[in-house]
Amino acid sequence: MRSRAGTSRARRLAQLLLVPLTVAALLAGGPAHATTAAVTLPQDESPHPSTVMEWWYFNGHLTGVDPSGKVHRYGFLLSFIRINAQNTEPASALYNGQFAITDLTRGTYEADMSEYAQQPDVIPPGGGYDNSVNGWNMHGVNGQNTLTAAFKDGNYGISLSADQSTPAALHGNGGLIPYGPFGQSYYYSETALHASGTVMDHGVPVKVTGMAWQDHQWGDFAPGTGGWTWFSMQLANGTQYMLYFIHDATGKVAQIVGTEIHPNGSTVNLNPNQISETPLGSWTSPVTHVTYPQNWQVTVPDGTFTVLAQQADQEPTTLTAQGTPTGYWEGSSAVVGVQNGLPVAGLDYTEITPNFTAP
Repeated sequence: MRSRAGTSRARRLAQLLLVPLTVAALLAGGPAHATTAAVTLPQDESPHPSTVMEWWYFNGHLTGVDPSGKVHRYGFLLSFIRINAQNTEPASALYNGQFAITDLTRGTYEADMSEYAQQPDVIPPGGGYDNSVNGWNMHGVNGQNTLTAAFKDGNYGISLSADQSTPAALHGNGGLIPYGPFGQSYYYSETALHASGTVMDHGVPVKVTGMAWQDHQWGDFAPGTGGWTWFSMQLANGTQYMLYFIHDATGKVAQIVGTEIHPNGSTVNLNPNQISETPLGSWTSPVTHVTYPQNWQVTVPDGTFTVLAQQADQEPTTLTAQGTPTGYWEGSSAVVGVQNGLPVAGLDYTEITPNFTAP
């Protein structure tokens, strides 16, 4: 079952002013992050009132056992997108909640992107965030997060904590990345979150544990047309990779941004010339009729990986104003490969965004 009443975070890009930072400084490759951070935590975990586009996004891989002893495996995503900022006191904006469950045990997928609320920003004293949309909530500070959401039909709900003790990864130049046709973006991630809690599965509580990932991204994006393929890879050896392949209106890759995160939380900016992704197959949506690349060979400076979708249909969809189905692909995936000459395995979420035009 799927929802067709929402929009992807990628389709919400709005026209903004460019951040006054030299583009050349962003494009210069380097082995590590700059010493002067563009992002300061936990203050920048909070909403940014002067920015009209911002999102907090979680994905995760969960395993649990129900009261009868049956094992269940799930992928999930939960994101809140902030748009339509209003210059009020306090500042307010339109928040869109997006929630999806990939049930790898049943082989089903369900998503709801239809939750909206125009409301004041909540900016906790001292930093952090506390976002709610119609009963869904995510809140946290300093790597300690809590997530709750449920579908109206009662099929699935989550109540999770997602915590990590290592620092957040500040991508690019201290948390500021080049963003292809859209200019620049502030961006950090919590890439090694230990998740635990409950998935309500058709009325049955399943106690779960697993790994999760948080992205927080905002910025003054330039108007333009494009899209991206994005990977959040979590290897069993404790290494994570964020890989962003941003393309222009023609589909040509215009920008590559990559970060390697070590088990202790330290980060390395990857040379974009040493990163690649090659589709190994494709899948055509029966709803939107879009053909998405699916399954990839991914290379980074110290390894080569095969990323395999754990389920083909993981496409949230919506209807345009003209009644035409549209969507994007956001999928739980598995990773196998070689890193520094040693075999490795892990998990991943991949997002594929078709072309869109930022107004």
